[in-house]
Amino acid sequence: MHELMAALLIIALITSAVLFLRSRAAHGPEVDAEDGLPADLVGAEVAYAEKTFRSSQRRLVAKLDRAYRVDGQLKLVELKTRARDAVYMSDIIELSVQRLAVQDGAKELVSSDAWVIVQNATTGIRRPHKVRLMGATEVTAMKDRYQAIVVGKVGRPQPSRSVSQCAQCGHRDRCSATFKDR
Repeated sequence: MHELMAALLIIALITSAVLFLRSRAAHGPEVDAEDGLPADLVGAEVAYAEKTFRSSQRRLVAKLDRAYRVDGQLKLVELKTRARDAVYMSDIIELSVQRLAVQDGAKELVSSDAWVIVQNATTGIRRPHKVRLMGATEVTAMKDRYQAIVVGKVGRPQPSRSVSQCAQCGHRDRCSATFKDR
């Protein structure tokens, strides 16, 4: 009788754990869009979500996570799930490109400040980080340099300051700064 009760208890615990994990997985970024938002965006109108914009004049394409309408302009929000609560330069570049693509594509004013909301991969806790976006000149210069590297016009591109970025780069094999040296 004790073995049967112990087995039922174990089954109940396993079932509870599975239900808990399913419930937790269901509460991702799409379920509660306001969870983790900074105070100035709570209750704001979502102008765009998961939408792709194109700037034909700058030859940019960007898909944004969210854009909120606040005080007559759009505020961009990028949602990231990470083990570390950190904002990377790649986030700022991504949002800066989004800003230009949205401004040109939607013909709307987009704030030069944006938010990166980092969701902890383990706990699910979200934390907003306000970032200052790059200007059009900086983004265009980066795009032009990237294109020059891809077509081989740049003699010796410099490796990233981050070894992990070099490790994930699709151009690592063509880069004259050998990856082995990193």
